[in-house]
Amino acid sequence: MVTLISAAIVLKSERSEFIDLLKVLACVLIVWHHLALYSPMAAKLAEWLPQLEVFLRSYALWAVQVFLVIGGYLTAKSLSASMPQTSAEMWAKLLARYLRLVIPLLAALSVAVAVTALVRPYFDHSSLSQEPTGLQVMAHILLLQDVLRMEAFSAGVWYVAIDFQLFALALIGAWLAHAWHRFSGRGSLIRKALGLWLMLTLSAMFVWNLNPSGDMWGLYFFGAYGLGLCVGAWRQADMKINFTSLALLIMVLGALATAYHPRSRLILAIGTAVLLCCYEAYQSKPIERLKLNWIRHLSSASYAIFLIHFSVSLLVSALVFNVWPENTAINVAGLFVSFALSIWLGRLLYEQVEVPHPTWRRYFQWVGTLIATFTGVILLT
Repeated sequence: MVTLISAAIVLKSERSEFIDLLKVLACVLIVWHHLALYSPMAAKLAEWLPQLEVFLRSYALWAVQVFLVIGGYLTAKSLSASMPQTSAEMWAKLLARYLRLVIPLLAALSVAVAVTALVRPYFDHSSLSQEPTGLQVMAHILLLQDVLRMEAFSAGVWYVAIDFQLFALALIGAWLAHAWHRFSGRGSLIRKALGLWLMLTLSAMFVWNLNPSGDMWGLYFFGAYGLGLCVGAWRQADMKINFTSLALLIMVLGALATAYHPRSRLILAIGTAVLLCCYEAYQSKPIERLKLNWIRHLSSASYAIFLIHFSVSLLVSALVFNVWPENTAINVAGLFVSFALSIWLGRLLYEQVEVPHPTWRRYFQWVGTLIATFTGVILLT
């Protein structure tokens, strides 16, 4: 599996330290964004470092663009090596992706539902979701909570649904490219897929991304994701334009899209795609200075950290809010404790839930766990 969900990234038989670093930086920013946005402890941080708190609340979420571009890039690498040739292969890849995404999500949501119920009597705060309903539980299991306009049990659940939709769009494009290639009988299969992905990317940049009300659909985010797809497939497509020229073309495209409708987040996506072009121009060679265990470990667990950190924040926030509500130092320390615990529990979730091979048996076990947690909350509250 790729993007935020990757346990390991293999490029030219080597793990990519550069991709690992980008994932770690983006993960850290998103966790701190949610701490600043949802934890009352952040109000005390604003007393000490108001500009930092404003940055975390208003701009740190832009790091999602980095994940989107990297996700497309790694998906292209994966699909270029194994294009779906039949509809059965396409469905097999899509369901495998669903299992890889949803099994750790179900585990994290079970924790979120339990923690929310535990702290609700003592922690009156807007970050708490309402009491769950059975329909909500089913919507989360099927990744439809945002499409159905339902409140999420945890921060960031929307991204998991979007990631699945984006992968499905890329996969359908690859499958259509294979059908086209089989019909035409000539040309490059990878180039056909690249062409379809590029058309989707341009339509997203100039049409779908202009309407914020469509942000529950993958097409809204396909501009950033598609940039990564194009960079990732470029070498396999054996294009005559080198990566330096591709970077210039991406910058021109970004300038046109920004002039058409200014979007700061798109600029960050363009910048990330250009960085990946530079990395590819460097032949994706290992970067010795970045071969650090902590970067590799955090990168591997980034998805699990992303899933569990909101529950950790709720628990720590409730404790500090009730015992030391006015102590600025303890509130600020609480933010760092939340961050550290998120990393530790994220690693645990990664090792115990995400790493084991995803099977339907494990899927239904975690579906049962979430339903049992929901039932227990309803009966006990």
